[in-house]
Amino acid sequence: MGPVGWRLELGALPRIMTDPTQSPLPFEIPPGGIPLGTFNFAGKGPGTYLGGVVKIIGKPDADLLDAANSFLKAADRCLNGNRVEQGVELLIVPGAVCAAFSCELFLKYIVMRETGQAPRRHALDDLFQKCSAQSRDELARECPDILQMLQRNSEQFVEARYHHEEALFSFRQQEMLQIAEMLSRFVRSKFCAEAPNKA
Repeated sequence: MGPVGWRLELGALPRIMTDPTQSPLPFEIPPGGIPLGTFNFAGKGPGTYLGGVVKIIGKPDADLLDAANSFLKAADRCLNGNRVEQGVELLIVPGAVCAAFSCELFLKYIVMRETGQAPRRHALDDLFQKCSAQSRDELARECPDILQMLQRNSEQFVEARYHHEEALFSFRQQEMLQIAEMLSRFVRSKFCAEAPNKA
């Protein structure tokens, strides 16, 4: 590959999406990746640029689970991956937002697996109530206060992003991270083949 790059004809895309061995490219295209060319990145030689993700044939449950795991990982890195030292900012706000969003996505994943539909809402306690009675009971056995915790943090994903509009705001980021980790364990145990440990 050279720095000038190449173009992928649109007509080749359906062939590649159904049979990746038909790709004219000298490398494997990740699922959902659309190659946009090669370039000399930062003067370090040619590289491959895959831009964005285009969903032609999606797997909503797999996408949802992947996103939940990714936001859990991001929350953990923001909240636990930083050394506390002078001059290094703590990433509490992004960590709280990622942890809350991870909880939301794990709950939506459970509901989707149980009902075939992912609800369109953010309220964590509402999402918990949409889970089957069996799932709620199993989660409550692991964490007896889960409903109260989800009620207390119900709108955390929305509210944490706009904390600057409030005089006082309680992030409860570690509580959210613990809930997300528990939901991740639950999903792995209940839907093990679809929920690899990505942490």
